[in-house]
Amino acid sequence: MLALALLIGGPVLAIHQSWVRIPPNWAPWGDVELEAEPSWLARSQINSLAADPPSCLAALDRAEIDYRSVPDRPVNDAGCGLANGVTIRQSQIAYNNGVTATCPLVAALYWYERDLQAAAAQHLGSEIARIEHVGIYACRNVYGRSQGRISQHATANAIDIAGFRLKNGRTVSVLEDWGTDTPEAAFLTAARDRACRYFNTVLGPDYNAAHANHFHLDQGKSRICR
Repeated sequence: MLALALLIGGPVLAIHQSWVRIPPNWAPWGDVELEAEPSWLARSQINSLAADPPSCLAALDRAEIDYRSVPDRPVNDAGCGLANGVTIRQSQIAYNNGVTATCPLVAALYWYERDLQAAAAQHLGSEIARIEHVGIYACRNVYGRSQGRISQHATANAIDIAGFRLKNGRTVSVLEDWGTDTPEAAFLTAARDRACRYFNTVLGPDYNAAHANHFHLDQGKSRICR
């Protein structure tokens, strides 16, 4: 039993005493470093930022992203509002429209942008110049129904991405290119799959017809990747 305790406890003690150095983001404790390579813990770490607003803003402060905090809008009777919100001034990739969203969503996007560039280089041979999104905040229920669950868009905790403009002038469209036998489709599949590393919910054309023209990414409590 003593030998077993030493076998297990020795490495743990060494890690906590910093005798063994763990790369950023590879331990369940410690700060989330958005400039460092994300690990298999990435989505859980983004969720931890959602539970600790000051830590989320601190993570953005340590990253090379230009942002500003926006005043909270208390959630109203309809379930709409914004807490711990930020506006992106400049990130690794530009957006066609402004991005004002929850801090955790923006942190996830920052990591996701890096994966998108890698996927674009692999499948398309070009960098992404701009992400084309079609909405973040909207005070509504899911699918705009009069009854049912409130949408994550109602708290600016979701983004709908419809396509990408490349630096070589080409465009990639979820509506036009998904499911085709093309490099654009291969890139979109990779973009959908890599989004699942960071966002709790990822919905695309394979989910239902309502998502035929965009990827829905959010940081709500539901976990689904389709």
